[in-house]
Amino acid sequence: MSIPIRIPETLARNKEWAEWLAQLPDILAASAKRWNLQIETPMTEEYAEMSYCYIAPAKREDGTEVILKIGSPGQRLENEVHALQLCNGQSAVKLLDYDSEFGVLMLERARPGVPLSVCTDDRENTRIVSRLMRAFWQPLPAKHSFRPTAYEIEGFGRLRKTHNGTTGPLPEKWVVRTEKLYEELMATSTETVVLHGDLHHYNILSAECEPWLIIDPKGYFGDPGYDVGAFLANYPEESCGGKDQDEIDVSRINIMIEELGIPRDRVIKWGIVLACIWARWSSDTPEEKWREDIRRAEALDGLL
Repeated sequence: MSIPIRIPETLARNKEWAEWLAQLPDILAASAKRWNLQIETPMTEEYAEMSYCYIAPAKREDGTEVILKIGSPGQRLENEVHALQLCNGQSAVKLLDYDSEFGVLMLERARPGVPLSVCTDDRENTRIVSRLMRAFWQPLPAKHSFRPTAYEIEGFGRLRKTHNGTTGPLPEKWVVRTEKLYEELMATSTETVVLHGDLHHYNILSAECEPWLIIDPKGYFGDPGYDVGAFLANYPEESCGGKDQDEIDVSRINIMIEELGIPRDRVIKWGIVLACIWARWSSDTPEEKWREDIRRAEALDGLL
């Protein structure tokens, strides 16, 4: 069986994944045999970027379109599996099956499948994501493997170890501010739910069964404001380009207060925390994207 495959540079540049990448054709062939699938030509759309997983469209025997998601080494896809099982197709794409041996998810394919970022109305986008959040958040099961949001705050400790006790390229002021804000927010939290963990415009796709569906949950748990902060810290060019970001922030905050009932100061503080977490994620990249994330934190801090 000839399996069409395309290894994007975003995956190929990680030399530690060379063995896994070489195994991808065999993993796809095994998946095709297990589920009786026809593997299709890889997606090339810009929004279908593959950074940590390999994505392959396919068709089942009855013609149903699906997506195969193959996790790279170290990816905790079991948490995504459990989060999608809890949703059971409500607010998020449906998990159709999971191969734990090879780390392959077979998912419902959202059509048209374009991200929320293509919509030019940021106010409407904020209402859409707020309602999806509310539907996605589930009570934390008694038994689970989800990560606490504290894992991301502990990442600043890991950053200091990497940089001999300093915060590396990130300003010490903002790392300390983030840690203190997180401690304050968790000490006053009144609700714990299963979270997406990285809910922004590019993880929400247009669909036919529902207008919009969530994809790619990381499977965290904690205060609902964590997901609010992740969205607040994101500014797609299509809906935000050329607009005043301070005005966008104020508009989003007001809509989230209305839709979710989260107090204004908590929305803003979670936005600061997530902007700084994103800065840490990009702190070792040559593009220095972290500078823009810190600027976002500064702008949100000015609204308190």
